[in-house]
Amino acid sequence: MLEIVATDSVAAVTADAVARRSGVAKTTLYRHFGSTDGLVFAAVADSVTAQAPPDTGTLRGDLEAIHRRYLDVASSQQNRELFAWMVAKSIESAENRELFRRVRVQPRGPTTVALQRAIARGEVDADIDVDMAMHVIQGPLISQRIVDNSDVSDSDLERMLDMTIRALGADGIDHNQ
Repeated sequence: MLEIVATDSVAAVTADAVARRSGVAKTTLYRHFGSTDGLVFAAVADSVTAQAPPDTGTLRGDLEAIHRRYLDVASSQQNRELFAWMVAKSIESAENRELFRRVRVQPRGPTTVALQRAIARGEVDADIDVDMAMHVIQGPLISQRIVDNSDVSDSDLERMLDMTIRALGADGIDHNQ
């Protein structure tokens, strides 16, 4: 499915096109994913989870590695368009909103794992609202790179990370030293 997005666009992802490329029956696709939108969201979620979460020893270090990886992915116009498509689809229906939320807040996704490690190290309060923390962590980066379609300089990223760490109430101390 991601091959179709890469060679054509997300609009080219149809049950017929995916069935033709994968050799899987359309009924199987619909049974597993419910719709072509569900298939796209699932493929994106799998690509995020496939990334090994960094473990630098600090929340700030982990978030920097995650953000740099994201910026690398978001350097592609197609990937930015795919993200915009997911946002637009999430506005259309409650089902798509939930699919998008699952892509953005994954139990084993890199950012969630980074937060869990930070909690375990005592950098962040154990009762942190993970959903809100995901908005705080991802919002500035998405806003600048996707919404504004602006490059994020190293100094921009440093300021974002500093503000994010403060907003999360993290102590910024490397507890592994």
